Amino acid sequence: MNKKTTFSKKKLWISFAMIPLAAIATGLVYEKSISPYSSIPPDYIYSDTDSNANTCSCYAADSTSFKLPITFNNEVPGDLQLFNQTLADCFAWQEFIALNWPTNPSSSFGTPNDYSFVQWETYMPREVLFPDDGSKPPVWGTLVSDEYSSLFKSQKLLMKKTQTKLLTFVSKIEKNGSEVSFSPNQAAPFNKPSWLGAQNNTNVWYEIMLNKDYYDFIVKKGFYNAQVQHDTVQLNQPINFPQGEYKGIVGAIELKATWLEVPDPQSPKWTRYKLSKATVLDPITKKLRNTVVALVGLHILHKTQNQPTWVWATFEQIDNTPDQSDLNAPAPSQYGYNFYNAKCTNRQVTVKTSHGDSTAVVKCVPNTPPPYYLNQAGPVATQSTRINSIDQKYAAPINKLMQQKIQKFYPNSVWQYYELVDVIWSITVQPDPTVPIQSPRNINTSSMLSGVSIVANSTMETYVQSTNTCFNCHIYSTIAPYPKDSVNNSKFGDFSFAISFAKYPVSYQKNKGIKK
Repeated sequence: MNKKTTFSKKKLWISFAMIPLAAIATGLVYEKSISPYSSIPPDYIYSDTDSNANTCSCYAADSTSFKLPITFNNEVPGDLQLFNQTLADCFAWQEFIALNWPTNPSSSFGTPNDYSFVQWETYMPREVLFPDDGSKPPVWGTLVSDEYSSLFKSQKLLMKKTQTKLLTFVSKIEKNGSEVSFSPNQAAPFNKPSWLGAQNNTNVWYEIMLNKDYYDFIVKKGFYNAQVQHDTVQLNQPINFPQGEYKGIVGAIELKATWLEVPDPQSPKWTRYKLSKATVLDPITKKLRNTVVALVGLHILHKTQNQPTWVWATFEQIDNTPDQSDLNAPAPSQYGYNFYNAKCTNRQVTVKTSHGDSTAVVKCVPNTPPPYYLNQAGPVATQSTRINSIDQKYAAPINKLMQQKIQKFYPNSVWQYYELVDVIWSITVQPDPTVPIQSPRNINTSSMLSGVSIVANSTMETYVQSTNTCFNCHIYSTIAPYPKDSVNNSKFGDFSFAISFAKYPVSYQKNKGIKK
């Protein structure tokens, strides 16, 4: 095959075994190839001259035959006609631009110190989509539920239903006699401290947001109720999220974001970051407070027709951390790294325990989980590095090109300081199951390709960068647990962990004496 008809041949390591390259290149490892073609479709040969500030070409330096048009607007693409690594990376950049398009008509793309929400920040938080009593979620556009705000009556004025970014923790606390579950933290370790501290001695905050196609699917099917999920699989019907279509519907999107708290938002440092105002639940005082946060990481999970096993893209702010292989490389800016300090020294921290105060040592060994929970003591700086370098063949040149285009079209835009880490996609169409199946899903891992062998976001998978990649974890997604039908608790949740947070009706909980 010539260059115009060759898919990416990047090898992917799965479970420490190398997939035969010849098998990937010839297509013998998959059931159905993605949009076989003998010539490049017209949509992928666009060439721009920068005369139109709304459109440019995206391509890798050694793959200029494929030039994907990138349009600067708020229209999230539903799919591509075909995929290779170049096109997957460019597709991710188109998603990133559209999702981060301002919702304020008077704002430009990435205006520094603009606190107004970008498009994905108006999506629905996971906690709001799945109420704690299994009831129907509030209308689209709701960011804070009545259920949650009622727990903080004395501070209710801090929260506005459609305007508040509410960031909390994975651990549970008691508030006004009620146990409150919070947003996600790091991917690992489980049941141990896993927070990430920045060099300004603040912690990062996490949130999961779900787009309208995801929301509409959950509401229409009643899957906000765990009992309905189980009733569905008992009827031998699988739970498959909607697929995006090329020049059609967007399909289900799940986003996970990492926010760094900013005590000094007027510092010129923050003109390189997307800033937002947020209400956070302080882990020490257990009270809400208003603050400013800076976006430092973003996962984009997107289900499409040509990628029913989802497209897995992840981005970071360029000042986060250096490569483990080149710790002496100069930081991208005069302000240094967010999560690494070459002159780090071990820190002793006084922590509260059930047996009284104790001392914990936060060491300077990179990518080491902290020794205490944040509700035991305040955050301090931790040390992290990027173990897997950003793909130099595809992602790096595409990042450079797109950063240059953003700088040219929107000279002061904060988005020129963000980069694609990598994209995972499948060279095969692995169809949705037609009947409910057990978790973990047995996918053809040899067809799951990416620019480097292991893909990890240094702000979300800090402590597991060398072990697994996204889908290795998400194949274990399940539907929500339901005690009355526990035999089906392990049915596959279509790669989304969010759906497992659905609850069952409070009447059943009370009747059975079950604690949430």
